[in-house]
Amino acid sequence: MEQPITIRYTPQKQDYVHASRALALKSTWFIYVAVVILLVLAASGIILANPEIGGTTIRSVAVILFIVCLVYVFYFIFLIPIQLARAYKTTEHLRQERILIFWDDHLQMKIGEGSVSLPWEDLRRVVAGKKYYLLVFEGQQKVFPFIPIRDLDDTDRQVFLEFIQAKSIPVI
Repeated sequence: MEQPITIRYTPQKQDYVHASRALALKSTWFIYVAVVILLVLAASGIILANPEIGGTTIRSVAVILFIVCLVYVFYFIFLIPIQLARAYKTTEHLRQERILIFWDDHLQMKIGEGSVSLPWEDLRRVVAGKKYYLLVFEGQQKVFPFIPIRDLDDTDRQVFLEFIQAKSIPVI
């Protein structure tokens, strides 16, 4: 088989933030945790805003839960992007050009001088975000290559999606 598509791109710092958020927002467990955190924040806020609700113990628990939930939200919104930006700055591997070659039986991913072959049997799903396609490989190790949509012209994008569809890989 001829290679149906070769995708070349050099990741930018914000690509990692956007790809991690796209993966989180398509993850069932993340949505459940986010809903629980929002409910706990709302309930704690109501308890703290109305002094007539609950006693000292309930108000103390509400303060602790409110702070814990705010820290989680702060972590997701601010600290993860800071950590990813720091990793991007200090890790050359994250800044190197990627070449993804789609073969009939595997995806070959070249990063700098290195190369890895990822069998299609290990590709569980493709997460379609507004700016990225994130490929979720779960084999002996988890690998999450992403493809910025900005680096795909319309033809390459169509060929990529048809290829994934032909492999019966879900796109969510």
